[in-house]
Parts: sequence; C-alpha cells; structure tokens
Amino acid sequence: MKKILVLGGGIGGYVSAKEIKNLTSDINYSDYELTLIEKGEYHYMPPLFFDVALGYTTPEKTRGKISALETKGIKVIQDEVQSIDLKNRSVKTGKSTYNYDYLVVSLGIDYGWSSYPGLDKDGYHNFDLEGAIKLNQALKTVKDGSNIAVLIPELPFRCGIYPYEASTVLSDFYKAAGKKVNVTLVDPMPSPASPLGKSISNFLLKELQERKINYIPNSEFREVKPESKTIVLKGSEVKYDLLIKVPPPRLPTALANSEGMTWKPDPRWTPVTPKGNHPDYSEVYFASEHSLPPLGLGLAGVFVESLAKASISNLVSDMAGGMSPSYLTQNVTCVGYAGNSGWAGTCETPFNENLKTYSMKCYFLGKYDPAKYLKQAFYHGWLDSLEIAR
Repeated sequence: MKKILVLGGGIGGYVSAKEIKNLTSDINYSDYELTLIEKGEYHYMPPLFFDVALGYTTPEKTRGKISALETKGIKVIQDEVQSIDLKNRSVKTGKSTYNYDYLVVSLGIDYGWSSYPGLDKDGYHNFDLEGAIKLNQALKTVKDGSNIAVLIPELPFRCGIYPYEASTVLSDFYKAAGKKVNVTLVDPMPSPASPLGKSISNFLLKELQERKINYIPNSEFREVKPESKTIVLKGSEVKYDLLIKVPPPRLPTALANSEGMTWKPDPRWTPVTPKGNHPDYSEVYFASEHSLPPLGLGLAGVFVESLAKASISNLVSDMAGGMSPSYLTQNVTCVGYAGNSGWAGTCETPFNENLKTYSMKCYFLGKYDPAKYLKQAFYHGWLDSLEIAR
C-alpha cells in the first residue's frame, strides 16, 4: 500500500488531498493511505482577511476545521513540518518522522519582514488573521486628514491585485465615514499589476486616478524609518501616519532547511517541473506559492489551485497508471474589489513547449457591483463545504 503525505492545509494542500480522493475514486483505485499534516487547527481563506480588517466579516467566518477532511478518508495530523529528507523519503515534524512513497508539498510562503531596515518595526498587514485583526484596530484610529501609505517592497508578491484593491477600498471606506484621507501607493512596477496585461492595468490605474490616490510607480524601496514615519525610496521619501505593508515572500523555513528544496536561480522558491513535480525526485509534487514563479506564474490562490490539480493528476497517473500527463488549467478567473464595487478578470496559462514554462495572458472582463458580493460568496461557500463535511 502506497503512503501519500500532503504537507500543509492551506489552499494547495486542501485541494490536493480532495483531488487525490476524487481521482482515485473515479478509477476505482484504493491501494494507498493518505495523510495531511498541518500545524494549525484550521483551513483559512486568506482573501477574507481583508474583510476582517475592514469589519465586513468576523475571524470565525474565515476558517473551517481541517479535521473535517477525515470524513473523506483523509487522515489529518496537527503537527509542524521541520524538514524533508528527499533521499530517504521522510519528513521530520515537531513530534515524529513520517515516511512516504509520494509527497505533496504545500507549505505556502514565509514573510521576509527583516529583509529591509525598519520594515519589521512598523506597519500593518492582513496577510494572516492575526495581522488582519491588528489592522482592523489600526483603521479605527485613523483621523481626518491622515496619510495612509500602501507599500509594495519587492516583486513578486502574494495576491497581485491586493495593493490596488486596498488603496481604492480604503479611499471609499473613509469617504463613506466622512473622513478625508490621503492614500499613497508605492509600487515597484511601471504600472498597476502590469504582468496581468494592459486591459487590467489600465482599469486599475483609472480607479486609482479617479480617487486621486498618489500612485508612485517604478519605486525602489530602501527602508522604513518608524521614528519619523517615513518610507525611504531611491531619490525620494513618503511620509505616513498609517503604513500598510505587503510582505516580501520567502521560502518556508522547513524547505530552506531541506537539501534539494531551494531553486538555484532564486532561493525564495522551490525547483519544479511543468508537471508539478521535483526535477530530481519525481515522487515529490508541489502545490503552493513557493513553486509558482519558476513556472512563470504569479502568487495567487487561483494559480495554486490550478497547480494542485495538475500535480495531483500526474501523481495519481504515476501511482495507478492509465492517465496521460497533465498540465495547468488553461483558464482561471479572479474577482476583486474596486472601491465599493467589484471587477473580474480572466487569465490564460498556455504552456510553451520550447521554453518549458507557462505564461500569463490576462484580460479585463468588466466592473460591476455584484462582483464584490460574488467574491465574498465564493470564499464563504468554499469554507461552508468543510462545515458540511463535518
């Protein structure tokens, strides 16, 4: 009987575990045992953390118990992964060591706050629940006439549309509250979300301009000076009363501590083939943000889900046979906030056989008020499936 380990209970780990069960059920294959290891008690939906910060939803509504997967025949262990021994096919955790025949790595990314002077000393974010709760409290203290700065320290960053969402939403948020605030967006890109194409970039720029948001493109971030509330850029400075910061992505410690898990061109990521597995250890598959940039993709949940499905299709094919090689889903759709409204875009991810990598071709679908509620409904519905499983 084959042993499959899934490391991480976020989007990639959750989708991977369910996809293994679905695909093996379709082909009537059951000669395996499936275990998911997650350090926390819950599966979270990170896009809802911004809603927590704004007071649109509560912390309890951003999560579901990951143990609910056990009703689907998936063993769930609450433990923290410390390292992976690729040569001996074993995973060391805080409590034990686990052997595997197949491994799915989905450990997300860590945050490199200390990579820049002062960045760890001031500012708020909502990229985890704790941060969202703190930001919620900070937003309540904003006074009329305050300067709010949204800072993108480096590229790439998690959720490529977030800083533009945050800037427009906060502008409308305080306008509705009768407060005048000045919002500045510091962006290392030449235009908003430029990798997503001109149609989306032009739409986001127009949204920023309509709200008179001070947009600083092509910025080169140097440091934060908390004592003077200053963002230092190459050639200029930005003053702020409230700093909202996007985390610099870093390889999770457990992977950085594991031989063979660092991508040589850039140690922030893991090595990965277009089929989603390790180039030297074919039984090791990836389903997380730490493997997206080497594939030519941005850091977003829709791409994590697509990678997870491709990786698991190839894993099950290798384990049970009878399936052709699978690549990433060709089309993914994203819904975002535009102030008090919403918008949608879609991305194609064609595979280039010559370059052996994917590319992104994204298109703007339109702005419409229901998109805001569609986004909220989708993420809450995702979590409701866990509750139903219980």
